[in-house]
Amino acid sequence: MRKRVSMVRITLIAHGDIDGLASAAIVIAHYLYKEKQLKYQLYFAQPFSLHVTLNRAEVSASNVLYILDVALYREHWEQVSQRVLGLRGKLEVNWVDHHPSTISNKDVLEAVGIRVMASPAPATASLLRGIALETGNPGFYERLIALAEVADATEEPQDSGLASAVEILSGSLALDPLDDEFKRRLVEYWVKRQLLVPEEAAERFEVAEEKARKLYEEARSKIVYESLTLRVIDLRETRVYGFTGRIASHQAKVDGKVVLVLFRVGYDSVVITGRAPDNLEVNLDEIFREVARLWGGSGGGHHRAASLRVPAPVADKVLDEVVKEVEASLSRRVL
Repeated sequence: MRKRVSMVRITLIAHGDIDGLASAAIVIAHYLYKEKQLKYQLYFAQPFSLHVTLNRAEVSASNVLYILDVALYREHWEQVSQRVLGLRGKLEVNWVDHHPSTISNKDVLEAVGIRVMASPAPATASLLRGIALETGNPGFYERLIALAEVADATEEPQDSGLASAVEILSGSLALDPLDDEFKRRLVEYWVKRQLLVPEEAAERFEVAEEKARKLYEEARSKIVYESLTLRVIDLRETRVYGFTGRIASHQAKVDGKVVLVLFRVGYDSVVITGRAPDNLEVNLDEIFREVARLWGGSGGGHHRAASLRVPAPVADKVLDEVVKEVEASLSRRVL
């Protein structure tokens, strides 16, 4: 006999990529399995914007809050912790993540009353494999976990079907990274209809591919620094949609170099996103977090995939520092 959870209302704040969305779908499906009348609301955040999302999220009617696949940024921890402390005793706060910065600060999160599930894993969704078994369709959610793991992997996937699904879904999300309503619909497709790649995503992908093709071509003409192991592409004057990660990953894989791509976010910020190929050993997460901290920004990610965000006026100096640190790290590895 299934245990019934009455009057559960949950708020979820997820990273807006495939892993974050898959994690949200698994949590929602798990609670729906127990409580058919479940009420939930879904928000999205980047690590650097989590404190903003926490403040605007309507959590007063909820009794459970999940933060999913959002890396902890120490630069904003004071604001995040104050918000969490204000919720203490009112609802249960859970943080599920596989990023190094969250794992290494697990005790800090627990100190303010957060229930933390953070450990090294292929994806955040991997950490939810246990509750995925307690859903109406465990087989589908196991497939969704595998999808998230392929999406977050740096090596070539063995499952061609999942690889194709990741390509389509990533493109559909990249078409407009700020389209939160599409993200919510995608989660609903997974929860209510168990469709891995809905038709709407395929249609968006077709439009996205044409834009991506043009950006790939333009990126080749916007290389501003090149060495044997590192390439820098400056797309600050180009509308990049959500394709910078794909551009960096593609060139890193094809050319066997670390690839950094600069682009603007609004008028006052610049993001540098980086990808490293399998043949080069470098910790982009560590480099990006440290450089961002020194220049009043925020940054982090994984060893081979990371990004940082800094004020636009210091972007060139930050880039110089990142290039210096990446080249030094690669030189040390060679020696």
